Amino acid sequence: MENTFPLASTLLCFIGSLIFITLIMLASSIRIVREDTRLSVYRLGRYLGDKGPGLVLLIPVIDRGVLKKLGAVEKTPSTRLVGLVSETRTTVYTDGKVFLASEEWDAMSQSPISAGQRVRVVRMILEVEKE
Repeated sequence: MENTFPLASTLLCFIGSLIFITLIMLASSIRIVREDTRLSVYRLGRYLGDKGPGLVLLIPVIDRGVLKKLGAVEKTPSTRLVGLVSETRTTVYTDGKVFLASEEWDAMSQSPISAGQRVRVVRMILEVEKE
């Protein structure tokens, strides 16, 4: 009579490890997205769109989710200066000078503004030319 115990225990170990790996993959694919955030989903590097709020399922290893807050403004140097109040150095219309953030900047306006007036930054424009 043959001993089938080693074969049965090997099969049981294989099935147990397969179930364990499946449970880990399933747990890693479930994401809960809050109301104030969205999950940007990328599949193999390609953007699929924003998901959420609520329960979002991702394909393990293939999908990648990146959380982003709603209403969050990226703080680049130009957005940091927008909204600041400064003072004009010269008359500003098609061109002029404004003292802003401890520096003198070129500025323009939709209407003439005399020197010494307080002004608010509306947007930043960068003009360049070929070197």
